[in-house]
Amino acid sequence: MAPRKRLKKNKDLEANLYANVKNGVTYYQYRHPGTGQYHAMGSNKAEAQAAARQLNSILVKEADLVGEVLGTAGKDISHLIGRYRKELLPTKRLAEGTLKILEYRLNRIERDIGTKQIDEVDVQTIAKYLDDNFERDAYIKHRATLVDLFRFAIMKGLYPSDVGNPAEITYAKSEYEKARRRLTLEQFWEIHAKAEPWLQHAMEIALITLQGRAEVINMKYADYKDQVLKVIRQKSSKHEHSHLMIHCPQLEEIITKARQSNVPSPYIIHRRPVRKVEAEGRDHWTKLTPNTFTAEFRKTRDKCECFKGMPREHRPTFHEIRALGSWLYKQQGYDNETYIQPLMAHADPKMTEHYQQGHQREWVRVEAGLVIKQAQQ
Repeated sequence: MAPRKRLKKNKDLEANLYANVKNGVTYYQYRHPGTGQYHAMGSNKAEAQAAARQLNSILVKEADLVGEVLGTAGKDISHLIGRYRKELLPTKRLAEGTLKILEYRLNRIERDIGTKQIDEVDVQTIAKYLDDNFERDAYIKHRATLVDLFRFAIMKGLYPSDVGNPAEITYAKSEYEKARRRLTLEQFWEIHAKAEPWLQHAMEIALITLQGRAEVINMKYADYKDQVLKVIRQKSSKHEHSHLMIHCPQLEEIITKARQSNVPSPYIIHRRPVRKVEAEGRDHWTKLTPNTFTAEFRKTRDKCECFKGMPREHRPTFHEIRALGSWLYKQQGYDNETYIQPLMAHADPKMTEHYQQGHQREWVRVEAGLVIKQAQQ
């Protein structure tokens, strides 16, 4: 394996020797260039340097030859991500919203471990990176991105195929407890009561139309005509129900209230900001950015008494309104396949059912008719 790029704190150390400070004491570790495993070298710098020089004279030449033969010498994770973006991403034909999320993960991975040599990365490296930096859904999504990255690396000969995909071998965590709690109807109305008018309108629209944050903040007055709202789903633009024409007379009242804000805007959900500033993805000064919208909802939610004793990571997000609305439609007798699923733009009925789970305990009636006397011997 090729030598790693050095951080400033390790510049004066021998190759593969690294320093870590713990409780004010500097300890040294030697990283085996072949296996990637770290070995303790004590706290004496001179002794650690001497040992590293001796080990390098034996191990580094052999490792460099392997890298030259495999064609991986000098190639780091940033190089891999660059080729992944250029050669593979265009073939995936991802929706704009999905692509932005993937780009966020790629940027995060490149920022964190971009300088690591591709052939230095092993299962232990990936596992430690995931465990130290991510939890729950973030862990699962970043692991999936790493799996795809190294699958691409193997296909392109940037990583030895006989070693296997180092990300794929890590703990999948496919079954994990959902941290976010479902939003109840009572909680919805408590948040609604404390919300500013524009946020009240957004909550009502999301509950009725079952659309997410991206769709709600992009809705324009021009999209609603003759009681029909036209919506292009951001994350499912290639699914069968991506372009929706939602017949919704109930929106008339909400839109009428929204127009009374005295703020000239083409967007149904809008507000007058403290100051007019340009923002990425915003074509009008009254439009809310996704981050601002989320922050305002979170701030309003956290004012409610019903969430005071709940850990922040368990408190429901705006997205849970979509799930609550789906469940309410089901409670009112609407059919999943012909009504709720198309409205949610789900191509898979199991996804609609997933959104409807967890809102209340499902009681199953069973019989227990054992006659104990007949069981006596």
